[in-house]
Amino acid sequence: YGLVGSEMCIRDRIYTGNRLEVLARKLADVLEKPLVSTLDTEIIVVQSKGMERWLSMRLAEQHGICANCSFEFPNTFINDIFSFVLPDVPEKPPFEPGILAWKLMKILPGYLDHEEFGELKTYLAGDETGIKLYQLCRNLADLFDQYTIFRPDMIQAWEEDRYYLGGEMKPFEHWQKELWTGLVVDTAGMHRARLKSELLKQIGVTHKKDLPQRISVFGISYLPRFHLEILHAVSGFADVNLFLMNPCREYWGDIRAESEIARMSLAAETLDESQLHLEEGNPLLASMGLHGR
Repeated sequence: YGLVGSEMCIRDRIYTGNRLEVLARKLADVLEKPLVSTLDTEIIVVQSKGMERWLSMRLAEQHGICANCSFEFPNTFINDIFSFVLPDVPEKPPFEPGILAWKLMKILPGYLDHEEFGELKTYLAGDETGIKLYQLCRNLADLFDQYTIFRPDMIQAWEEDRYYLGGEMKPFEHWQKELWTGLVVDTAGMHRARLKSELLKQIGVTHKKDLPQRISVFGISYLPRFHLEILHAVSGFADVNLFLMNPCREYWGDIRAESEIARMSLAAETLDESQLHLEEGNPLLASMGLHGR
């Protein structure tokens, strides 16, 4: 349909369309308004190198040139925001997976005699070359890195020596919690979950000049809550523009799949289904559009 809609909330702007070409033209229109300083860099967050190249060519077609634009991946952008707001954030954080794997190789052998690490001890038995240990630590480093983004509340619970969500700890959590706690003690600096917590505390007292004037997020289909909460915090001090693909011209954020409606109806025992005002709408959007919603 080619239409672009916009919705403003403080300094957040959301542009939606069903064609990337339409969104690229709208981004070019937004970038026509100059920044305060001609030396400031336009920050554009994209999902891949291919999107970066395609978008730079589209901007060059409309403006005649694409210059002084910094195309960043989401994690790189978040690390830059940490550096703008928080003091002494290292360029290579100690909890970066590539570094973390070697730190895990250093401390993991010391835990193998603990009861909770029985499966790992069995797996590593006879590993004379250390290849198994390295491969295991690489996987664990990636896993812990994902935890800091997708499960920061669980990481916080482990560090405070309490159960995640107040329930009984699952079997895998026992040894992971113990290993993570030892890792935090052994590793100087803060991981991303802590950095995010500190950023949300301190960004309110940060001078506007410390942050980019304008940030554009283009064509990314999904971002974790971790990134969205940081973008929301930054939007109090900078213009944040989201350019998102949308298969439908109408608002569809409140539709639910049939299975979701059934679960919500069971949970709301005192109300019947009509009082919940739930509707399935388009069945494809309802069943396959959870991330889009």
